[in-house]
Amino acid sequence: MEALTSPYLIAIIVYLVALIGVGYYKSRTVKTGEDFMVAGRRLPWYILVGTLLATWVGNGSLFGGAGLGYRNGLAGLWTSAGAWIGIVIVYFISRRIRNFGKVTIPEIFEARYNKTASILAIITTVIAYLTIVSYQFRGGGRILSIITDGALTIETGIVITAIFAILYTVLAGMLSVVYTDVVNGVLMLIGVFASLVFVLFAVGGIDEVIAYATSAGKTGLFGNWANERSSGISGPIIAISFFVPTMLLLLGDANMYQRIFSSKDSRNAQKAVLFWVIGVVILEAGINVFGLLGATAASQGIIPELHAGGVADVATNLSENVIPEIARNAVPLFLGMILVATMMAIVISTADSFLLIPATNLTRDVYQRFLKPDASDKQVVFTSRVIILVLGGVAFMLVEQFPTILSAAYTAYLVYGAAITPALLAAFLWKRATFQGAVASILTGTIVTLIWTFYLSNQDFYSTWSPFLQEVTYPAVSLSVIALIGVSLATPAPDDSKWKPFFVDE
Repeated sequence: MEALTSPYLIAIIVYLVALIGVGYYKSRTVKTGEDFMVAGRRLPWYILVGTLLATWVGNGSLFGGAGLGYRNGLAGLWTSAGAWIGIVIVYFISRRIRNFGKVTIPEIFEARYNKTASILAIITTVIAYLTIVSYQFRGGGRILSIITDGALTIETGIVITAIFAILYTVLAGMLSVVYTDVVNGVLMLIGVFASLVFVLFAVGGIDEVIAYATSAGKTGLFGNWANERSSGISGPIIAISFFVPTMLLLLGDANMYQRIFSSKDSRNAQKAVLFWVIGVVILEAGINVFGLLGATAASQGIIPELHAGGVADVATNLSENVIPEIARNAVPLFLGMILVATMMAIVISTADSFLLIPATNLTRDVYQRFLKPDASDKQVVFTSRVIILVLGGVAFMLVEQFPTILSAAYTAYLVYGAAITPALLAAFLWKRATFQGAVASILTGTIVTLIWTFYLSNQDFYSTWSPFLQEVTYPAVSLSVIALIGVSLATPAPDDSKWKPFFVDE
């Protein structure tokens, strides 16, 4: 019972109750389907920055990224750097995206290619995004279990997280998400950097951190990445295989497109993307350094030792717990309470955003287009809420399919990135792309990723042929792009009316 009255748990409960209160308040202003899906297309750039930041920085960063920092030092940023490059690319096409003015990625695919491409995009998005939602639930469960010393099991914590995330998304959709995301973004910055400064002083300053990192082999360009796999692949090959899926997910992330569609105009969209990349670089670098500081603190006995080295140790995923362990053992109580509330803010904001996207796709691109084209706004909002409940339940059932948050993130990023991103970018950048090429790319990216991940990942013959084949990133992305370009060039060029709406910069 003492663990259940922990101040850390109280901080999270207060945050969650406040979140539901905001969701209920905003739910009263939802009148139309566009209010629920794209916040009525009236968001200014500064609101967009907050919601983009809070959506992207989720459990993949909070646990996976911090764990990589713990094990690899600054070399763990190879994964995050993929997102940074992706956002820079998006900056240059953000006006085109906003001016096109749709709501979902499948709508873009239907307008640029055809219905087949649209349907395949829906299926791929649902698979990838529900996987991402599932590991947000696991992250929330892990937080609740750690701060209560196991009084709440991970399984119970997962249930609690899932209920709050689903309920919050059901209440007001995008309208509830974007405004609380601004608060979540501020909480993240305060919690992470205030704690980071305190821990830096606690371990003895920068010189101590550098000395530890040097002795542990964490100062090189690729750190200890070679220890992330048991197959003997070199560190650079593994690190870049994480870099590429992250970049591709960001470039095709439906959350980003839906938020850009929610902006007041194209200028607000482009300005938001500019400040977004600055915020992501600062926050993800801070989380990575947090992991390295945690490893330094563990070497000094300030927090428990979470990783002794080696692949078997990676599989136990204890190093992914470095931030909650710091919150409990290495910072003052009040700062620890802010930090755990920040962690739950990250979990909930990312879970609701990635839950809203497939629900929006199914509502707008299936229900409204094929089942009930004349649906009223009230029916659209009601249907969206029902679909969110169903998809939330499916995501909950997926929680046990991956041993670590990092492995779930990697698979989800790659399924989506290899299947959707090449054809999506081609819609805005390559006039010669055809619907046949897009369909071939989507199918190739999805099938190759799933088969390689679940059936061919441990085959010994790869090492005698090419180590690149042991990391699914390389065959999945390469074959998807080859299919897009090859089939597009082998089929008749699309009519001008297909590509012209996608090349409007002003």
